[in-house]
Amino acid sequence: MKEKLILFDIDGILINWESGSYDYWHETVKKHFGFDVSQNDTYTDGKTDKEILKDLLELKGVENPFSDKRFMEALDDVGVFAREFIRERKIKIEKIPNVEKLVQRLIEEKHVVGLLTGNTQEKSKAKLQACDLWKYFKIGAYGDVSDRRSDLVSIAVKDAEGKTGISFSKEDVFVVGDTVRDVRCAKEGGVKSIAVSTGKETFETLKQKNPDFLFRDFADVEKIIEAIDG
Repeated sequence: MKEKLILFDIDGILINWESGSYDYWHETVKKHFGFDVSQNDTYTDGKTDKEILKDLLELKGVENPFSDKRFMEALDDVGVFAREFIRERKIKIEKIPNVEKLVQRLIEEKHVVGLLTGNTQEKSKAKLQACDLWKYFKIGAYGDVSDRRSDLVSIAVKDAEGKTGISFSKEDVFVVGDTVRDVRCAKEGGVKSIAVSTGKETFETLKQKNPDFLFRDFADVEKIIEAIDG
């Protein structure tokens, strides 16, 4: 059977968590730029962390945030603060039901699993280590690389090919996500989308975006495997 590459989003797909994002974004921006960030400023769903930080800074009047020498230092600190908040139990993280079973089955079937996430790599690691899922993911593209989510598709494929020696055609690459941004990311990247309504966006909302495959949850792992195997 031909190996496929399945790229998972994190929030709403691998884990649910009690939102502490406002707090660590506030700490990051306050430390590096001296601004207070309100909870209403931090709409983060489906964005990359690089995009979120850019938007926050532009909202506060910072012009050309990418050219500011403090930008990448602040972006690095997002993961540091997130790990600290998790360690201090300010953020509660839980696995999405049955998703670990899906990951394990994909590996058993000799498919390649990876991450395609708006989180920075350090924040991804902190979140997934907290629920013992990080061990499955040696491949990934993260939100500290680009402010455009669709850019992460080619980055993840290149990472997978370099680490496995397998050449993946676009028809053999799947993005698994819970938001319309994930579906759009897959379409713009020329790969297949698997939308699962385990996050904040409803089944009906996701359906309107015409993903290649749509599931309400991960209850029927074998059905999802069948969709991937084609």
